[in-house]
Amino acid sequence: MNKQPQYIVVGGGGKKKKAIVPTPKSSIKIDKKDDEWPNSLKEYVANSFSHCTPNMKKTLETQMRAIIKQAKNTNMMDVIDWNNRDLPSACITTKNPNSVELFHKKAKIGTKKTTSTIGNIELTPTEERKRQLRAMRFQSDVPATTTTVQPAKKKKKSFTPIIWTNEAEADLNNVIVGTSTELEKPYFRLTSAADPATVRPINILKKAFKMLRTKWREEGNYSYICEQFKSMRQDLTVQRIRTEFTVRVYETHARIALEKGDIGEYNQCQTQLKYLYEQNIPGCENEFLAYRILYMLFSQNQSDINAMLEEMCDVGLQNHAECVQHALMVRSALAKGNYHNFFRLYETAPNMGGYLLDQFVGRKRIDALIVICKAYKTGISLSYVAKELSFDSMKKLAKFLREHGIKQLVSKSKDSILDTKSALPVLMAQSKNYNKVDIKGQI
Repeated sequence: MNKQPQYIVVGGGGKKKKAIVPTPKSSIKIDKKDDEWPNSLKEYVANSFSHCTPNMKKTLETQMRAIIKQAKNTNMMDVIDWNNRDLPSACITTKNPNSVELFHKKAKIGTKKTTSTIGNIELTPTEERKRQLRAMRFQSDVPATTTTVQPAKKKKKSFTPIIWTNEAEADLNNVIVGTSTELEKPYFRLTSAADPATVRPINILKKAFKMLRTKWREEGNYSYICEQFKSMRQDLTVQRIRTEFTVRVYETHARIALEKGDIGEYNQCQTQLKYLYEQNIPGCENEFLAYRILYMLFSQNQSDINAMLEEMCDVGLQNHAECVQHALMVRSALAKGNYHNFFRLYETAPNMGGYLLDQFVGRKRIDALIVICKAYKTGISLSYVAKELSFDSMKKLAKFLREHGIKQLVSKSKDSILDTKSALPVLMAQSKNYNKVDIKGQI
């Protein structure tokens, strides 16, 4: 009994003309209005099925259907060099009973000019470009809209704000004008286009902003305030309102988040503020530049710190605002390992910089204690340690030491002595806990 040939159908049915390519035990057909498949594609299909084991036929058919559909949708059917295209992964060749390898067509060897090699195979510039085109074509699920790909040009690194929580909020083509008159509104992540009836226009948002500032001073309920500010930021976003008022909203929320130690929420605000400042929308740019430097020191993001310093190198330190100068001096103290200067700067941080320094002052205290223990091998007065490391009282220092497993204290009259010899290995072990920075709320 003769088996009927198998077919793979790509695209819709109807009365469109079919292009049929015979294969060893399978056939593929795809809708084409006028032109038939190129001969190279027919050979590619036949070659693929000839290198496919029976148990992989269905997998190969699925892969082939996707490849041909992609080529058809991107108008690449006649552009792709099918003769040099790798066969699908379902195609295999067996060298011995114990090993199965993916089958790939061998690259041509013997050209005078080569640009790269894979294993022992030399690739010509033409072949290398074809590989790059294939890789680029399948890096995204979005079909290409052009038939040619221009060589990628190196672009200057630019800042891209990330303010959208999902694709529904990122649809800038559906800009709306809100009609809601509610001053208070809970925050919900958008799963569809925003309803104008639930979005507050600018005049209502300004009234809500004034109300929230008053409530924060009187009640101090951070959970409520944070939700309301996130809702306000969302209303500004979906309406694409980027004004001085927008900057004030983000700056206020950032300061409140800093005060409550919510570094994740603060980082979301500072990310958008950097973008707004770059659009020449006025605000407290120097203040938040100083915060951004301290935040990078907290997150130990050395590459971004170096990039920022390169941008600022043309302007002398004395030309920056006082808060920015302070942040740069903190960076310098950390780079030099000068814990004495660091803690003096910690005590004199302007604006709300102290809240950011609070996030990593414990880490620097451990580092400073390690240096002290190595220098004072016979012990050190706790009163001196408390003063050097900016502790308000001896009780707070003792609590800090206990929390980090240090209990080796020797009392002598009115002062206590830290047993540096026994404390050093404990401190070394504790310092490893600060190697990784867990920053919640990153976007």
